[in-house]
Amino acid sequence: MSSIEKLQKATSLSEFAALVGYKPKALSYILYGMPDQDKYREFQIPKRNGGQRVIKAPEKRLKRLQRRLADILDKCFEESYVLSKHKKSLSHGFRHNHSIITNALNHRNKRYVFTIDLEDFFPSVNFGRVYGFFIKNTHFKLDKKTATIIAQIACHNNELPQGSPCSPVISNFIGHLLDIRMVNLAKKTKCTYSRYADDLTFSTNNKKFPEEIAVCVGENNWEPGEILREKIEKVGFKINVKKTTMQYKTSRQVTTGLIVNKKINIKKEFYKRARSMCHELFTKNEFYTGAPPGGSSGVSFSHGTLNQLQGILSFIYQIKRPHDTGKNGDRKNKPTAIAKLLREFLFYKYFFSLDKPLILCEGKTDIVYLKCALKQLVSDYPEFVERNEKGFCFKVKFLTFSRNIKEVFSISEGTSGLASIMEIYEKYMKPFKGEGRRHPVIMLIDNDSGAKRIKKKLPSEGSSEKFSRFVKNLYVILIPSPNDEEDVAIEDLFEKEVLETKVGGKTFNRKPRIDPKTEYGKTIFAEKVVKVNQEKINFDGFKEVFIRLKEVVSDYSSKVAEPGA
Repeated sequence: MSSIEKLQKATSLSEFAALVGYKPKALSYILYGMPDQDKYREFQIPKRNGGQRVIKAPEKRLKRLQRRLADILDKCFEESYVLSKHKKSLSHGFRHNHSIITNALNHRNKRYVFTIDLEDFFPSVNFGRVYGFFIKNTHFKLDKKTATIIAQIACHNNELPQGSPCSPVISNFIGHLLDIRMVNLAKKTKCTYSRYADDLTFSTNNKKFPEEIAVCVGENNWEPGEILREKIEKVGFKINVKKTTMQYKTSRQVTTGLIVNKKINIKKEFYKRARSMCHELFTKNEFYTGAPPGGSSGVSFSHGTLNQLQGILSFIYQIKRPHDTGKNGDRKNKPTAIAKLLREFLFYKYFFSLDKPLILCEGKTDIVYLKCALKQLVSDYPEFVERNEKGFCFKVKFLTFSRNIKEVFSISEGTSGLASIMEIYEKYMKPFKGEGRRHPVIMLIDNDSGAKRIKKKLPSEGSSEKFSRFVKNLYVILIPSPNDEEDVAIEDLFEKEVLETKVGGKTFNRKPRIDPKTEYGKTIFAEKVVKVNQEKINFDGFKEVFIRLKEVVSDYSSKVAEPGA
């Protein structure tokens, strides 16, 4: 049953409550028992181009309810798009697999790019419009009681509040009525149309831009056409005349913040600011968003966070990635400027600026094993894990090799990827100044034939039987052998009966290639054997690993104060 059909079947508060996972009494209290003045907290944040934006943050119980409704409505929106048989997406804001990038792609390499902004987009959608939509829309035609409840959950002071999880998806439903009219107008005038939230864009290669959409009233001064204005106002929206722009192919064309002249790109000033923030971070251990102290007057600034800067750099990289082939096609040794900058930042975040020891494993399954073992052995290794009222809190970090990390570093998972990190580690750590490297980075490697490349790199000096210090704060630990065998993998630390556990009648095979008819691999072993049975499994075989981790932490603590450590 589709999400739309589930909503259609709900005809009472009790049925709707069950649909969103609430008891009728709890839902009724949020809607009718909670005082209106307690439902939202209002504050202002500065807009990017000046002025203040009013945010109405819902109370946590109301927000949880709105989030559940929004999840259902998000599914309904995509279902309605399929039912409407649209070949192309018209709206790109607040949707999965849609973004300012997918919006901008529609307007590449055009003679004209015309953009307008809708005034008070969320507040323009009132209680009556929400209620009326869910009753009258062809795909919904909901019971009046259900439509009323949806509008009551979503609206505040007779408008969609900016800050509610429901507002984006409901604005897309209402905005779709506008999209239909806009795309029909665009087709008649041989234009391309798309919308991202309250930003509308029309583009064309016509020699003359259609007057139905925009008219020139002076040199480089354009206004929305009367037909466009009428169609927008007819569906209850209003154009913000202060944010209307016409851009020609002979100058920089921008839509939803991205350059669209020949290919999708970032504004130079945005990239330069990101590069400047990285330089501040790498040399001063801090950076500012906006203008730094003593900078431009009237521009707000604040201390930035690593997550903020990572978001900015990842966004830039995402835009530039389709064109990022590296210099002379060598992405690993000669990365492009943004790939190199993101690589430097990731080195800073993960290897230099540490608040606890970091463990690098050959794969994700190794992390599962170690976390399960630490939970079981929590009383033996309080320096690595502790139990609190919320569960387990790890005092070490585990780095998961995300797609971005593997792509930016041009590495794969496993020993080859770790060896590649070793090869560039000292080079990329060198530019960082100030406090850092307070904790060790520890590579945990299987002691088998696959580790040859790493073993060759290990120096004899600074090594012991249990670990090797490679360079700076980077250490390597080889998996200890329970029976003094030479070829040992981390799975050998489990007891034999665990390794022989059958799943669906299949046996475990740790090798990369398995027979799917009779065998299962490491991922299933980690998730369906180790994780599921972690309270029953004997993890004593892992104790020597944690002893070696302790010795590395102790060794680095003794060296970190040394000059040049």
